[in-house]
Amino acid sequence: MKLHELFRILSNETRLKILAVLFEKEMCVCQLLAIAGTTQPNISQHLQVLKDRGVVKTSRKDSFIYYSINERFIEEHPFLIPILERAKKEYGVRVVESCSSPNRSSEE
Repeated sequence: MKLHELFRILSNETRLKILAVLFEKEMCVCQLLAIAGTTQPNISQHLQVLKDRGVVKTSRKDSFIYYSINERFIEEHPFLIPILERAKKEYGVRVVESCSSPNRSSEE
């Protein structure tokens, strides 16, 4: 991925929020909805962009698809680690533990 493509991906607030929490833990779409404060179709579009570019990967557990950051992507772009940590603080995003309780976080 060229540098300008990377910055285009990071320039979107919703994608940055998604990446900030996925850096910490894999999550399903319903958890990401609680974090990003947008619609399911919008989250799905952003996740598709990230998946198509190799930034995130998926795994299936039962009927849920979980997203996580592709480790290889972070290895190729280690300068993103402090950016994602700062984004998590700046946007106040928290890891949501389950779909059934969107107000629970790992930081409580």
